[in-house]
Amino acid sequence: MPKETQDLRAFLLDEMRDVYDAEKQLTKALPRMAKASGNEELRNAITEHLEVTKGQVQRLEQCFEHLEEKPRSKPCKGMRGIIEEGSEMLQENLEDTVMDIAIAAGGRKIEHYEMVAYESLQAIAEQLGLREVAELLGETLEEERQADQQLNEICQQVLGEADAGEETEEEEREMRAPSRGRGSSAKTAAKGGAKAQTKQASSRSASKRAGSAEGHAAHPLTDHEEIRRWAEERDATPSCVRGTGKKGGIGMIRLDFPGFSGEDSLQPIEWDEWFDQFDRNNLELIVQETTAGGERSNFNKLVSRGTSKQKQQPRTRGAH
Repeated sequence: MPKETQDLRAFLLDEMRDVYDAEKQLTKALPRMAKASGNEELRNAITEHLEVTKGQVQRLEQCFEHLEEKPRSKPCKGMRGIIEEGSEMLQENLEDTVMDIAIAAGGRKIEHYEMVAYESLQAIAEQLGLREVAELLGETLEEERQADQQLNEICQQVLGEADAGEETEEEEREMRAPSRGRGSSAKTAAKGGAKAQTKQASSRSASKRAGSAEGHAAHPLTDHEEIRRWAEERDATPSCVRGTGKKGGIGMIRLDFPGFSGEDSLQPIEWDEWFDQFDRNNLELIVQETTAGGERSNFNKLVSRGTSKQKQQPRTRGAH
């Protein structure tokens, strides 16, 4: 083996050990983030990603096996710094909405750190001709991208709800304001009419926001027809990840969207095959109809059935 190839392989192993430690650190940090969040959707997203992270640890262990190396960690100082910064933020006496936004933003820092790490690892594995390793790393990379997208959309939703709350408080202050003397009766009546129109418009806006929130809230699907309808509306096709099936089996299933960055790692299969694997592994598909901006969303995630319905403990602030 040429020295350059040996050095590149050694570097790949070193970086894998670094991210292996990073993922293990996250399995301890994510429960604290979930506990500190007051937003149910954010809590659920973090809790679900904890299970995904545990799977990513196992996937890295598979990568080590392919390289005939024992899984071993190298202290990841970068992830430690991000987590310590986040832990300090959780101790701050922030308003609930601000805390949720801070948690979502901190989660995106984590995702971006990992995305860069996995992009590099996948590229090196491909350069070394390690197809199975590259595919496994690509799977994790796509999960990190989906998590980042979900956190971004939740953050936008929380910001929108905060803006709606401020509008309502402003209207209430105006309605409570006393009149300013006898000569102002006509002016007060005119203001009253304007306020009534504003209140009606605000009510319509609130209804619109409520409908939008319902649309962009992530929810699970298990019904085959509903899943197929959701996918076909977005031109997504049933697929599996190449090389993940044993002895000619299908392996990991996914939905393939037009222009998907990892399309080379997927191969199309029939819906019957897709749903057979879906039910066999007792999965559910977490989907989103629209983004916080009202646009059609492609966000989706396959998780163990019932994961999205896990009961959450009441949030308490204090020591985490």
